[in-house]
Amino acid sequence: MKYSILILAAASLWCAEEFTRTIEKSFSLSGGARSVFVCGINGPIKVTAADASEVRFTVHEKLRAPDQQRLDEMKRYVDVVFTQESGGVRAGVKGPWSDRDCSNPDRTGRNESNRRWDDWRDMSWSHEFIVTVPRNAQIELRSVNGSIDVNGTSGAYKVTTVNGGVRMTDVEGSGELSTVNGTVQAVYKSNPPADSKFRTVNGKLDLYFQPSLSADFTLKTLNGKAYTDFDMTSIPLAAAASEETRGMKVIHRRGTTGALRAGSGGPKFSMETVNGSILIHSLAKGRPQ
Repeated sequence: MKYSILILAAASLWCAEEFTRTIEKSFSLSGGARSVFVCGINGPIKVTAADASEVRFTVHEKLRAPDQQRLDEMKRYVDVVFTQESGGVRAGVKGPWSDRDCSNPDRTGRNESNRRWDDWRDMSWSHEFIVTVPRNAQIELRSVNGSIDVNGTSGAYKVTTVNGGVRMTDVEGSGELSTVNGTVQAVYKSNPPADSKFRTVNGKLDLYFQPSLSADFTLKTLNGKAYTDFDMTSIPLAAAASEETRGMKVIHRRGTTGALRAGSGGPKFSMETVNGSILIHSLAKGRPQ
């Protein structure tokens, strides 16, 4: 019986229909106000900065359904919507939840396929976004099931996902980074000049700052500790512990909230994780491997 079930499952997968395509779009941004918004559901988002005034999108789409009829139905409702607004560009996946893209999944705006939402349970879709943006663009990136990678930007940012890691490499600017299931890693070409937030639930915060760091930290962990390469003073808590781990000083123990100052203080950095540690590195000691 078990053998028969396995054969049936394999046959079902073999008979599944699949559709793939690549979508390419370019938009010119002029003036001082430059913003780029990307909203995905299943699949990674990869953003790279360039010294240009153009936003370029390459989206790899994959749709999968149990038969051709249902695949054709998916192709009717699943799409990527691009919108150019004053000073900015938006790109988002549109699906059976509404006539809008995933940046605003208002179910009061449902399309006709929502009446048969259960029919979509045996279908799947994914979109990989590869985006090139002006270096100083303000970016907002959202996903549900997918990692988000950003390289070389200098503008403000807000980056959020649910199931996947967030990685920022050689970036400048300030903003918010958050996920639920994954690691948040950021490597700063120059330290954030304004208040910033870093959040995860199941994962660690792995942050690399320039040696000249001056900032005020609020740290909160439940099942983890915080470590640093920097000399920090408590504000106004007791002096930090002297225990050493991998060459980094323990500055915060699990289950509490602490406030600490690096250098002469400055922007406020809020850091919070539930199941994971907080690592505050100095780039003077090296980059992530």
